[in-house]
Amino acid sequence: MDRKVGNLITRIHASENFKGSLVVTGCGSMSIAWLFSIPGSSNTLLSAYVPYSKKSLELYLDKDLTNHVSEKEALSIANAAYKNTLKFINTSEKDIKVFGIGCTGAIATNRNRKGEDRAHIAIKSKNKECIYSVYFNKLKRDRTSEEIIVSKQIINAIAYISEIPDSIPLDLLEDEKFFETN
Repeated sequence: MDRKVGNLITRIHASENFKGSLVVTGCGSMSIAWLFSIPGSSNTLLSAYVPYSKKSLELYLDKDLTNHVSEKEALSIANAAYKNTLKFINTSEKDIKVFGIGCTGAIATNRNRKGEDRAHIAIKSKNKECIYSVYFNKLKRDRTSEEIIVSKQIINAIAYISEIPDSIPLDLLEDEKFFETN
């Protein structure tokens, strides 16, 4: 993890009254390792879950999926993570701001796969909802570089929901695309 990532995570963990759950499938798992490698992660994360197969994601969401790599499903995952976080909060903790993050993606793999390398990240809180999508140039990227970018954007999303105005540069290539929907 580079210094900018570590510094932002340190600031996130120092934020008061923001707690959430993170669910990733297909990509973004590096963000979990980063969050837990910086002291104070229990101030931020109440749970982290990786339903990697389609079936495990269907069980987590309690529904059948046709296309699980979409903005719609990232938001479904974020909503489920948000609802689970609410279950973990002590009702006497009224000042706690709860969030859920969902990430789904199809990034570089060792098999022939149709379609774009992409990821969708959604964040949900009581008053905010935001979706981020990134589309990669699959001819110029490997799995590790795509994973790092997705994980950086997950950290950026947590910073956003924690009201930290800074973000980590994603270092996208000229022909790669990033979209944000509020």
